[in-house]
Amino acid sequence: MRTAPPYGFSCDVYDRLVGEYAHQHWRENCERLLKRYPMDLSLVADVACGTGLNAAYLAERGSEVYAVDVSPDMLRKAACRLAGRRNVVILRQDMRYLELPRRVYTLFCATDSLNHLLREEDIILAAGSFFRSLRPGGHLVCDANTAWQLREGADEVPWEFELEGWRVTWRSGWDEESQTAVLGISLRRGDEGWRRELRETHRERAYSASFLCGALREAGFCEVEVRDAAGLGKPGALTRRLLFVAVK
Repeated sequence: MRTAPPYGFSCDVYDRLVGEYAHQHWRENCERLLKRYPMDLSLVADVACGTGLNAAYLAERGSEVYAVDVSPDMLRKAACRLAGRRNVVILRQDMRYLELPRRVYTLFCATDSLNHLLREEDIILAAGSFFRSLRPGGHLVCDANTAWQLREGADEVPWEFELEGWRVTWRSGWDEESQTAVLGISLRRGDEGWRRELRETHRERAYSASFLCGALREAGFCEVEVRDAAGLGKPGALTRRLLFVAVK
């Protein structure tokens, strides 16, 4: 069985797996936020852009977009989707150490990408990187899964299903002490005579809303609001994903 880093193999089925659903939810929230905040979308960054769904949507709206991700495999998929768009620049960068060609008016970091940073100091580095990448008065919009979401999503019983010719096995677990979820994805194709098996492991750490808000304020953001990503109301004990809007 071959192993790969996160999204090394699953990038090819990511959109069908979770990407299209996550993008639809993100797009609806984006439209709601544009009615509540004076966000300038003329020049934006989509950090942890994945396969480029959000970047493509922003480009269609007329934005100049920096589509940024650390995964070369996800960027390969994004490059195919965004090919021919002159208003999109694809960059391979770590969100903790962004060096954009120009500072942007709005920076998006969506789909629980912050949870993939497993140390508090990494969150602090990313918050500072976001701040430096924005123009004065610019907006940051980012989200993160809560401990409730990661804990409830863990299941000791593997989940198996067919997807685009692959037999997918999804295993998940939760460690309460480290507040970390571990997800193992295996993809299998073929029979006993010829079989191809691929495996990768993902880890996400939960952070409290107070810690994330504190990291953003420490980075220099003068206004930080946190909402429940499901409807943009006030977060509660059963909130699954937090959404943050911060102003430089």
